[in-house]
Amino acid sequence: ISFKICVNKILRVNCYVDKYNRSILNILIMPNKITISELNRLVRLSVKGAFPGGVWVVGEVRQFKIHSSGHWYFVLRDREAQVDCVMWRGDNAKVNWEIIDGIEVEAQVIPTIYEKVGRYQVVVKKIVPGGKGARAIAFEMLKKKLLALGLFDEAHKKKLPAFPLRIGVATSKTGAAIRDIMNVLSRRAPWITVILRDTKVQGDDAPQDIVSAIEEFNRFGEVDLLIVGRGGGSEEDLWCFNDEAVAYAIYNSEIPIISAVGHEIDFTIADFVADVRAPTPSAAAEIAAPDKTELEHKLKNLLKTAANHLFRKNLQKRTNLQQFTQKLASLNPIHRINELRQKTDWIFSSILQKITQNIASRKQRVDNLQNALEMLSPQRVLARGFSIVRKDGRVIANSSNLAKNDSITIEFFKGSATATVEKTEGDRN
Repeated sequence: ISFKICVNKILRVNCYVDKYNRSILNILIMPNKITISELNRLVRLSVKGAFPGGVWVVGEVRQFKIHSSGHWYFVLRDREAQVDCVMWRGDNAKVNWEIIDGIEVEAQVIPTIYEKVGRYQVVVKKIVPGGKGARAIAFEMLKKKLLALGLFDEAHKKKLPAFPLRIGVATSKTGAAIRDIMNVLSRRAPWITVILRDTKVQGDDAPQDIVSAIEEFNRFGEVDLLIVGRGGGSEEDLWCFNDEAVAYAIYNSEIPIISAVGHEIDFTIADFVADVRAPTPSAAAEIAAPDKTELEHKLKNLLKTAANHLFRKNLQKRTNLQQFTQKLASLNPIHRINELRQKTDWIFSSILQKITQNIASRKQRVDNLQNALEMLSPQRVLARGFSIVRKDGRVIANSSNLAKNDSITIEFFKGSATATVEKTEGDRN
């Protein structure tokens, strides 16, 4: 390979001269013999120089593999050819959808030569779904993934404030969305302050800018509600709202978010994650702010309800006051003393009556006992002609207790006599 031919080729492909090119040129100045490694390096730099900004290609993914290092290796092919691809870990970390074999993609690639083995391949810098079918597959894959992770759970969704005073809007300052939102809010709720964060809502840089806008509003912390969205557009125009990073930014937001992307028929991942989905930016403004006429009507109803409540409350207070007045009158000391006096008189009368009855009852009992004692008294028996025989002071009730010549005392009703027993007889019974 002559020096002249090589230099002319390098110039034809617009290869920039850097330290690597200079080293090759130094080699070419020497005799027309170079090593294989030098040849491969020269070819690599030549190919790289032919596409300084890379090139976008369309193809079908095949043999997709993820290396333990995190790098991706796969093949892109069409009906007539194929090429080996590598996507370094730092670049593929930005891909927010799942790549599988058979899916059509669009990729920004830089052609190169793997010097060690002299193999031609391309380094993939960016990759996006290609065609409607591929986008639909990518959409459903991400939707399924986030659903499984709980990003769509109703329990996590925040309630919108009923009367927001400051509303943040993340959209383009030149788009139709902000004009529609401002028109609706100025009509429905002119007291609301709108804070716009000019945000990219289309293109490769849009997802990260949307994420930054949401995070900035959360750091700012002085808005009650956030509207994120844009006006209508093609599927490709709205694709930035199908980004996984955007979904997580919405999910992690402490401020309630209304998504307002495109038209009513357009659905994005952001709509599923947002606390409320509005079909259009205008609808988002209507959802966010209550209508002033509606508020006036509600206020009148509230005032009417409050007046009725106060009337019922006042009536109840008057009734309670009347009851308390009556109760206070019943607690008058003089009235209470008279009541106690009457109660004391009644108690005294009852006690006196019971005492009198008790005395009479006891007197009658004593009389009865006295009569019973008199009936049983020995004197009453002696008065009827009977006498009591005693021997040595003991009453003799049986003749067997006496013997002949015993000295006995005979007691009569009146008086007594001493006698000597001459004879005894047995029991007559």
